[in-house]
Amino acid sequence: MKLIRFLSSYFSILLLISCGDNSSDKSKIKTAGQSLYESNCTACHGNDGKLCSLGAKDLSVSTFSKEQMEEIIINGKSTMTPFGSILSKEEISAIADYVETLKVN
Repeated sequence: MKLIRFLSSYFSILLLISCGDNSSDKSKIKTAGQSLYESNCTACHGNDGKLCSLGAKDLSVSTFSKEQMEEIIINGKSTMTPFGSILSKEEISAIADYVETLKVN
């Protein structure tokens, strides 16, 4: 099941990146990151990052840098699944970029 989800996310990213529309690269990354976030993170963090299920942190008030978020996504934290062997570095980066958009300024 994880392999199917991974392949689905991977091909979604490839499709989004390869499309020759007039969207900016930033919106493509946000869309790819959002898709990956929705597939892998919403069960605990929720669509807006505020669900806090099973001990998940509220991402809307996170003070972590992108690099710190990537490390947590890769290695997990507390009960969070480590995604380093499940997602590519590009996918992890896209999720971290998307999480930045959830932060309340």
